[in-house]
Amino acid sequence: MHRILILGPQGCGKGTQAAKLSEFLGIPYLSMGHLLREEAKGEGELAQQVRSVVETGNLVSDVIAEAVLRKRLMQPDVADGYILDGFPRNFEQMRAFSGFEQPTAVIVIDIPRRESRARLEKRAVLEGRTDDTPEVIEKRLTIYSTDTVPIIEEYRKQGIVREVDGMGTIDEVAERIQKLFVL
Repeated sequence: MHRILILGPQGCGKGTQAAKLSEFLGIPYLSMGHLLREEAKGEGELAQQVRSVVETGNLVSDVIAEAVLRKRLMQPDVADGYILDGFPRNFEQMRAFSGFEQPTAVIVIDIPRRESRARLEKRAVLEGRTDDTPEVIEKRLTIYSTDTVPIIEEYRKQGIVREVDGMGTIDEVAERIQKLFVL
């Protein structure tokens, strides 16, 4: 059973590579952002909590994110494993996650900071994204360095981190990741 986390700086291609790996391994790809958006469309107290935060443009609390993820991991399609993008992002989320799940592998897609900036700026232009301004990009990259890199180090101590060079074509990076799961 694979319980795979995909981590890396913004713009490294986590979502794209998670979807490709999902297809390769035949297990679901779960994006925390997508899970939150789907939950916000639903009914009930949790959906209302997610909606009220998302509508204001803020990030949901670690408690809400954990509740949404827990709910999703109870579905039968993830019984044989999953690939998760966007969680955990900090030590609080990591502690909460380890209380109910333990990853079998953590894939870190590495790209230089300047490449991350360039990809995000290009994405902002192509997709018309207002959240990819230079100031916001820099803030998100700093948060990644201060909050997410330390949890990668913690997973590294557990011996489950696999680093992958994120430079090259989508298919080249996908091939590097897939090689990690070929016996």
